Amino acid sequence: MRHSPFAVLLFVALAGLAGCARKPPEPAKTPPPTVIVDFPVAQPVSDYEDFAGRTEPFKVVELKSRVTGYLKKIHFKDGEDIKLGAPLFEIDDRPFKAELARATAARTKAQKHLTTASADYARIKAQYDRGVSEQALMDKAVGDKAEAEADVEAAVAAVDIAATNLEFCRITAPFDGRLSKRAVDEENLVKADETLLTTVVRLDKLYATFDVDERTVIRVRRLIQAGGATSSREQPAEVKLALADDDDFSLTGSLVFTDNQIDADTGTLRARAEVTNPKLSRAPWFLLSPGQFVRVRVPIGPPRNAVLVPERAVGSDQGQRFVYVVNDKNAVERRNVRVGQLHGAMRVIEDAAVAPKDRVIVDGLLRVRPGIEVNPKAPK
Repeated sequence: MRHSPFAVLLFVALAGLAGCARKPPEPAKTPPPTVIVDFPVAQPVSDYEDFAGRTEPFKVVELKSRVTGYLKKIHFKDGEDIKLGAPLFEIDDRPFKAELARATAARTKAQKHLTTASADYARIKAQYDRGVSEQALMDKAVGDKAEAEADVEAAVAAVDIAATNLEFCRITAPFDGRLSKRAVDEENLVKADETLLTTVVRLDKLYATFDVDERTVIRVRRLIQAGGATSSREQPAEVKLALADDDDFSLTGSLVFTDNQIDADTGTLRARAEVTNPKLSRAPWFLLSPGQFVRVRVPIGPPRNAVLVPERAVGSDQGQRFVYVVNDKNAVERRNVRVGQLHGAMRVIEDAAVAPKDRVIVDGLLRVRPGIEVNPKAPK
């Protein structure tokens, strides 16, 4: 039986429509994303405030001559480390030796005069006691002896001054430390107590000076008033220091000074911590130098119990901080938190939004959202 072309086309069209009406295959189910979770840590922490500061010399002396004269000899190299008593400068001492010799001769003369005056006094007094000497002679003998004694005292003092000035011609190191460059070359005239020769600083200890803002000053004083802290004036507080390239506060110092007034221009109180300068095994021998930038961390109050989470677990949404927690059904929950200070890689949580038993997502925050199921894994 022959079919018309129209019937054949109709059959093909109906068959195509039947094929299009088939149900498409269901997509493969996507597995839940894998996230890294960790538990919050409960431990004691100390509140703190960080301040920017500078190191200052523990002890610094500007070396000047105590006598006027020509600089004869320099015994050090610029920037050299020196020990207590090491010779540094010599002033031409010839005029001072001559002055000492003159003063010594004057003392000898005064002593000889005193011997003569004492003998005269003894002879005249004996005559006066026997009634064979006049009162005027006795008075003169007493006066001559007293004058001779005063001359000896003056001559002895002049010798002491001359000997001291001669000693001042040698300028030595006042303590162990490091010298700056020389300010005067040899053969130049130096004036007493005026011409700067060089400076020397002590390096085994330093001060870290910093300014505390008024808000923190009030907070600490109220805490002291409530008995929650001890004033540094009663017991030096321990502080931590970090250098410009430090991530951690590796150095320790003691708060030894707070100023007696707040600077009205800056609204800050000057404070100072004493720091032992870390010793190196080779030159330059010490890690720190005066004038160096440091960060100072000052504890505020005694330690308290707190819950901490890794800093990378804390997210931010328009200023609101939050963490993602995986519940017992492996579903994600968002919990808004109030964060506190950073302690290393851990952040303090100030409210009760999370507990040590919660599983907090620490890696994979960008792959999750509240309500979805995840595959939690412990950190390696």
